Amino acid sequence: MAFYTNALRRSGDLPSNINFFMNVPVTPEGGLQFADGISAPGRYVQLRAQMDVLVLISNCPQLNNPCNAYNPTPIQIQIWEAG
Repeated sequence: MAFYTNALRRSGDLPSNINFFMNVPVTPEGGLQFADGISAPGRYVQLRAQMDVLVLISNCPQLNNPCNAYNPTPIQIQIWEAG
């Protein structure tokens, strides 16, 4: 982990996050609004990394956020090695 952290610090290449679990629309005035989530049990996202990557995952553990009716639930992660 330290290798990746140091590499990010040196390169300054820290991209924006992708949020699959919350619905945060932008208002016409340019503000952010927290709305009911649009994910559901059984839905999934499949990503393919074409280089070494560092992935951080959080499934809305914030208990004071209306996402998921204040009830965060588990997610499942599957990783396949290139073959």
